[in-house]
Amino acid sequence: MKVSQWAEIRRLHEVEGLSQRAIARQLGCDRGTVKKALELDTPPDPSRRARRGTMLSPYHDKIAALLAQSPGLSAVRITEEIRRDGYTGSEITVRRYVRQIRPPRGRVYQEVTWQPGQAMQVDWGCCGKVRIDDTWRNVSVLVAVLCYSRLSYIEFTLSQRKAEFYRSIDHALQFFGGSPRRIIFDNLKAAVLGGSGRDACLHPEFLALCGHYYLEPIACQRRDPESKGMVEAHVRYVKENALAGRGDELICWDDYRRLAIRWRDEVANVRKHQTTGERPVDRFEEEREHLRALPQLPADTDEIVSTVVSDHLRVRFDGNQYSTPSDVKGKPVMVRADADTVRVLHEGREVARHRRCYGKRKVIRDAEHELQALRLRKRNRAHHLEATFDALGEAARAFHLELQRRPVKTSHHLRRLLDLARLYGRADVLAAIARAHELNTYDAAYVETLLLQERRRQELPSPVPLRPARRELIDEIDLEPSDPSVYDRLFGTQDEEEETNDQ
Repeated sequence: MKVSQWAEIRRLHEVEGLSQRAIARQLGCDRGTVKKALELDTPPDPSRRARRGTMLSPYHDKIAALLAQSPGLSAVRITEEIRRDGYTGSEITVRRYVRQIRPPRGRVYQEVTWQPGQAMQVDWGCCGKVRIDDTWRNVSVLVAVLCYSRLSYIEFTLSQRKAEFYRSIDHALQFFGGSPRRIIFDNLKAAVLGGSGRDACLHPEFLALCGHYYLEPIACQRRDPESKGMVEAHVRYVKENALAGRGDELICWDDYRRLAIRWRDEVANVRKHQTTGERPVDRFEEEREHLRALPQLPADTDEIVSTVVSDHLRVRFDGNQYSTPSDVKGKPVMVRADADTVRVLHEGREVARHRRCYGKRKVIRDAEHELQALRLRKRNRAHHLEATFDALGEAARAFHLELQRRPVKTSHHLRRLLDLARLYGRADVLAAIARAHELNTYDAAYVETLLLQERRRQELPSPVPLRPARRELIDEIDLEPSDPSVYDRLFGTQDEEEETNDQ
């Protein structure tokens, strides 16, 4: 019975003075309904309608007993059990009934109040992909939030390896200007080797980082994101506010780096926080003095890889190859990499340094290393000839390197260029070589053409080279120093001309 029907029956009976028969006729209902409505002093409760018996009704007690014994028992298993007692209904009916009577399994959370400088929460978030050169790389963001002030630090990375995790934490603490007492994180591979929560076995390198900055590590239980809900919400905030709708702006990797700084300082930390009702930067002024001062030396967060230099004078790191000098061929070396630089060390000595490449399958070369490699690959090489030519200067070495990459006889061109240096002089030949290098033309004949053009521009005669029958005998020729008076006797002097005129 509806409340509206109950109210109309009472009105017709008390105000209009109609009989129960007349009310039933006017409302089109049963006389028993009218009688029952008049007996009720309060409106009927629709939620307390009498339930009709179903095929499942005889098994309610059995189902209650099963759930009391195993609260997590599935509806499928309950259906199997009651079918043994004769139930022939559908599983859907059981599922609906179990959903109504099963004890709630949700957790009740207690609000946590944080003190200034007490804790910092950190977590990763996945942010799609970015194209670097001809490779697509996954983009992640590490978010660190101070629990009291809600001041946040974000940093985009191209992986979630432990080196990136440690480096980002170090950058976050440098940004905050101090370290809180605790760091709260979930089951990250970079921090947790096994277990979770209080039983977590932490990575020794992560413990070293925490010890360096006097942080107490607090690992959350597995599949319990609510225990660090503050940073979880901030990761969603980064995705929905900082990244959403910026597909046209985030073209290259540097765009992500610039966005992290701009959005952090101009949006995230200066907005009015919904929970605290204050701006994080204003609230941080109160928290700043409660942070522990950072050590003078930052933590060592470089990624370190031990490897052996290949026969091609290269080492592999992060999907790329970096060149090394020839004296470490086949020797064990250590590769140390930060966000921008890759260094190669042998026995504690730095032997190579390169700018880090975030592409894949690239070969990063140093011109000097490549020249050494080309020399070693050449079996029959003229050591003296190459060393003499390289000694001319930096322009000669660069020309030599490019010359060896071309399908020509290198020794022929080097020998011819050395002859030009003896004929025209070292300075002029180096200038012509540098000009040929600028024009991307590597040929001794072209260098000689440039020299001749320069001589003509200066209106100087072209030198004539000596061409002895046997070149090796040129050093054995002993010439007496020239006497200029010979020319006077041939052409006559001014005094002789005067005597002639007197006569």
